[in-house]
Amino acid sequence: MKQKRLFSCLLALLMLLTVTPAPVALAAGTAYYNGKPYSTDYTTWRQGDSAWGDTPLGDLHTMAGSGCLVTSIAILMCHSKAYDPADLNPGVYRDWLDSKGYISHSSDRSKDALLSFGLITKYSSPRFYFVNQTFFPVSTPLDNVVAQINDLLASGYYVIARVKNSGHFVPIAKTTDGDALLYDPGYASKKLLSEYNGTIGGLIYFKADLAGKDTILGQTGKPGTPVVSPIADTFGDHDPISVSWGKTNNTTHYNVYVDMKQANGTWKDNYRYYFYTNSPFTVDPLPPGQYRLKVQSTNANNNYAYSNSEYQYFTVKSGYLTITYDPAGGAVSPTSQFVKANSIYNLPTPTKSGAAFLGWYTKDGKMVNYETSAGSDGHTLTARWASSGVGFKKQNTYQNEYIDVPKTAWYYDNVVASYEYGLMNGMDGRKFAPQDQITSIQAITLAARMRKLYLTGNGSFPSSTPWYKAYTDYAISQGIISSVPSNPNLPLTRQEFANIIANALPADALPEINSVPYGSIPDVYRSDEAIHKLYRAGIFAGIDAAGTFRPNASITRAEVASVVVRMADPNLRERFSLS
Repeated sequence: MKQKRLFSCLLALLMLLTVTPAPVALAAGTAYYNGKPYSTDYTTWRQGDSAWGDTPLGDLHTMAGSGCLVTSIAILMCHSKAYDPADLNPGVYRDWLDSKGYISHSSDRSKDALLSFGLITKYSSPRFYFVNQTFFPVSTPLDNVVAQINDLLASGYYVIARVKNSGHFVPIAKTTDGDALLYDPGYASKKLLSEYNGTIGGLIYFKADLAGKDTILGQTGKPGTPVVSPIADTFGDHDPISVSWGKTNNTTHYNVYVDMKQANGTWKDNYRYYFYTNSPFTVDPLPPGQYRLKVQSTNANNNYAYSNSEYQYFTVKSGYLTITYDPAGGAVSPTSQFVKANSIYNLPTPTKSGAAFLGWYTKDGKMVNYETSAGSDGHTLTARWASSGVGFKKQNTYQNEYIDVPKTAWYYDNVVASYEYGLMNGMDGRKFAPQDQITSIQAITLAARMRKLYLTGNGSFPSSTPWYKAYTDYAISQGIISSVPSNPNLPLTRQEFANIIANALPADALPEINSVPYGSIPDVYRSDEAIHKLYRAGIFAGIDAAGTFRPNASITRAEVASVVVRMADPNLRERFSLS
């Protein structure tokens, strides 16, 4: 049987793009060979592609240097639709050819990496197989060469041309206007056969049988080595451990093995093991100690040949766990926290363009807040978003602006946050007046500013006469109030303030997180919808365990600051239930 050398035009990995358009446009996806990604658009495949270019061909060559014929055949196998490019690629095909002994191995470069393509018969490869080849002088006119190709294509064959005096091989896409379009696998990647005119010395042609048996996929020997994504260095003893890896060729299934380091420094192999897994895979929580983990790819079609990934090393610490944050399309920092079990921890605030943060939720749909315990098991919290606005972002930095707000006061953090969010201003110079009662016009101004900030990110208003007219006009247009109060400077009761501030934000910005049935608030009528709404949203919680509201009592600016900050930051909303 004749053998033909798998030369390419140059031993290089780069591809030179030309201005001639590709013969066929495909919707490209991504697949993997030995853990490396490649495009499933076979028209773009090159022998030097990064996924398989470094793969050995024989003993002394590589696919990048000498894989043009193997790549050309693989391209036509997909072009004929005999194989899916997501499953078969030049690397996979090389593996099968090598496992069958069709590629030579020699210490003599001239005898190494020779492909006996005549052995690719309808018996060894029923879906796509070699039929015959023709030779002719390189001086043969291009018209005659194209005529021969036309005849072969019309007869249902798939054709590869010998070019560069049989030093390179190129698959034919189709003929056109006395020429032929190519899927050239070489680094120069010429698009027309005429570019090789004067060096064309023969044609090799193949047949596809879409009903033929597949003897290639899954039969190509040792599976590829899994590439495992790095995992954390430290976990808690109640943390599930997620591991993921890229797909490998020639693999029927994957196994995961965990080894434990013993007191004497040796490893206890296979302390935990999991068969027939899929990526990503979750390892059950482990007791405190030091571990290493590997993923094994296995080919059950080839006597269970296998390949092991590199080890991932990590430590499991007693009494700790990991809380992971899923921003659900937004962004958050940090993305996880390693905390003590059953401790109170700080929740981050995520951001998302064009959306308002509504809080962090467990997989069971329960909202967590600043008082929620970490619990005993590692878990993931997922952000929820409202599309009615952009939410609140801190705009200012507090630098002791108010001389009447001591750091020891219970309201200090709320006053600072209300200033940083741009919600509340001082009353007179550097005074906040925390014990002053809030008036009706102050409450309307605050509600208008909150709504505009929430909807647009900008809480400024134009000057007007009187000064509050711009705010009241906006509040009326937004349904916060129905009319301007007759006495705008009248101090408000807690009930009156609730009736205004409950309308400051759209309904979806205040989701119900608490169970507060009508009639469960001791001193509030069932008909008082605004107060019930704010209780259910965690904005008000009452002054005692029974949930007493004191609707007729006055409300101070310090108390108002705590209310509006809870509205701005869902992490600070109160969690409770009343019966």
